[in-house]
Amino acid sequence: MASISNAQSSQNYRWLKLLAWLRTQGMKTGADDLLVECKETPTAGNGLFARTLCTPSSLLFAVPPQALMNIRTLKSLYPTSGPTPLTAVQMISLHLYINRPHGNEDSLDPHYGPYISTLPREFDSHPLTWIVQSKSGMESGGAPLLGYLPPSVHASLVKLHDRFYQDWAAVRAYLTANSYVSSKYDAYLDNIDDSTSNYAWAWLNVNTRCIYYRLKASREDSDNLTLCPILDFANHTPNGPHMTPVPSEADIWDTAPVKPIGKGFRFLSPTDVSVQEGNEIFLAYGAHPNRTLFVEYGFVNKSLDEVEITEGEVDVQDVMESLILDHKSGVFVKSILEDEGYWGDWTLYCSAGSAQPSWRLITALRLHHLFVSNNTIHHDAIQPWRDVIAGTREMISDGNELAWRESLITICNTIIAKAQARLDSLKSDSASAEERGHGWMRENIQTLWREELLVAAAVKKRTLSGVNF
Repeated sequence: MASISNAQSSQNYRWLKLLAWLRTQGMKTGADDLLVECKETPTAGNGLFARTLCTPSSLLFAVPPQALMNIRTLKSLYPTSGPTPLTAVQMISLHLYINRPHGNEDSLDPHYGPYISTLPREFDSHPLTWIVQSKSGMESGGAPLLGYLPPSVHASLVKLHDRFYQDWAAVRAYLTANSYVSSKYDAYLDNIDDSTSNYAWAWLNVNTRCIYYRLKASREDSDNLTLCPILDFANHTPNGPHMTPVPSEADIWDTAPVKPIGKGFRFLSPTDVSVQEGNEIFLAYGAHPNRTLFVEYGFVNKSLDEVEITEGEVDVQDVMESLILDHKSGVFVKSILEDEGYWGDWTLYCSAGSAQPSWRLITALRLHHLFVSNNTIHHDAIQPWRDVIAGTREMISDGNELAWRESLITICNTIIAKAQARLDSLKSDSASAEERGHGWMRENIQTLWREELLVAAAVKKRTLSGVNF
C-alpha cells in the first residue's frame, strides 16, 4: 500500500507542477477554465475525470500553442542540418530521447520538463518493446509472447518495428551530423544501458500519444501532429463519453495556420450527454480493429462475447498467400493482383452485426479460381474478371461464384482451427503467466485470437446460408 500511495503522491505532485508550468505558457487553469483532473483509475493507470458537472459541449480545457510539442515548437532547438530534415515523429522523439527522466526523477529539460515528467516511465507491456528488447539481446518479460501472436498481428508488428528503426537511424544520423546537440547530453546518454531501448521509450510516447494538429498547407502532411499536455492522460474506449477537439480555422478553411505554431487546442465535452462530477471522460482513438490497437497502442478492446461478435476484423493475408501461391498459376495471379492494386489487405469483418469478406478478398478469390478452372495461363483470360471489377458484369460465372465461396469457407475453417488451438494453448499456460506477471498481456493476445475465431465463424455461417456479398 505504501508504494501505491507513494506513486499516487508523485503523480499528484507532477500534475500540480504541470499546471504551474502550463500557466507560464499562458494556459488558464482556474476552476472555470480547467474542468478535468488527472486521477488514478482501477485498471488503466491514470485517466481524466470531470472536476464538476459538464453539460453538453462544455469547454473542458484549452492548451495554448506554445505548450504543445511538435515540429514547429521544437524547430529552434533542432535546426535543419544534414542530408534530410527530421520528420515530426523523429524530432519529437529525439527531444524526448535526450530528455528522458532518470528513474523516478523529473526531467531536467528546461523547455518541457514538467510535461515530460508526466509521461509514462516505461512501455514494458507494449509489443514493440518486446521485439526491440528481444533483438537487442535484453531480457524481456513479453518476448516469449511474440510466438503466440496471430500471423497478421505479427506481420503488422514487424512493419511497426521497421518504421521505428527507420526513425532511429534518422535520429542517429542527425546527432552524428550535429554534434553540438548531442554534446549537451553526452554525459546523460552514456549512462543509458541501451540507447535503442531508450529511444523506443521516446518513440512509443510519440506513437501512442500524438494527435492530429494542422501545421502544414496540406491536410495529409504527416507532420501535422503534436503532443498535447493534459490530453494524453485521457484513456480510449469505443463507448462512453468522448471529448472532441474544436476544429481549427486552418482545418475549416483547409489551409496552413496563420501563426506557424497554430492557435493551440480546445477540447469540448460530449455533445449529447452531460458528464457528472467524478466521472471519467475518454478520447476515441478512431475506428480501429484490435490488431491495430494492439500493435500501435499496446491494448485491445475486450468487449467480446464468448459466442457472438458485432464488431471485428481479421486479416487473412497468410492464408490467402498460401492458397494463391501454392497453385501453378500463383505467380501470374499475384502479378495481376499487384498490377491492378488488389494484392493484400484481404480481410473478414463484422460491422453492425453483418459479417462478410472484404471486396478485395472476393476479387482476389475470383481471379484465383478463374485460373484454377482454366488450363491455360494468359492475359486474355482475365477480361471477364476485369469486367466484374468495372461493374459491367455481375459475375464471371456461376461456377466461379461457387468455387470462391467454397474457398472462403475453407479459409474460415483454417482460421477457426488455428485460433481455437492457440486459445487452448494460452489457457493451459495462463496460471504460469499470472505468476510471471504476464497475465494482462496474455489476456490481450487471447482477445486477438477470440476475435479471429468469432469473425471467421460468423462469415462462415453467412456464407453457408447463401447470403450474397
